[in-house]
Amino acid sequence: MMTEDNDFNDAVVEEFRQNLQYLYGEVKSWLTGFVYKENLIEIHEEYAVPYKAPELYIYKSNKFLCKIRPVGAHIIAADGRADLIGKRDTLSIAFLKNSRSVKLNTDTESEQTDDAGQKEYALYIGYEGAGWYVCWGKRRITKISSESFFEAMESVSGYKHL
Repeated sequence: MMTEDNDFNDAVVEEFRQNLQYLYGEVKSWLTGFVYKENLIEIHEEYAVPYKAPELYIYKSNKFLCKIRPVGAHIIAADGRADLIGKRDTLSIAFLKNSRSVKLNTDTESEQTDDAGQKEYALYIGYEGAGWYVCWGKRRITKISSESFFEAMESVSGYKHL
């Protein structure tokens, strides 16, 4: 029996898979001279039944460089996440529909619960509108483009794109 929660989770997962296919389409368009292949994996999340999504392997001259592995649709502080995994490192790639912020109490002397004494801070630095972002560590993000993707690929694999 389908419940409203299941319908919502199915819609979230389907949107994540569509966003992932969009990301892969963009990445493949930048990979002239590279070889890539997709492999279906099963993803297990707390708020969804197990589902399949493709991971994308990237090769150059028959040498594995990196892969994009989907992590999930139900991610804290994002609307989906995949990891760019190479032999050197791993970077997260997050899908963000909108900017994220947090409110922090700036008055440490009191226990105010209203907006007085609170300041809003952007959770991420570099948000430019809905889309996929390379996460460079503490709060710094860059919207995915051929330049930011190849920079991220170099970071995780050591491969320097000309």
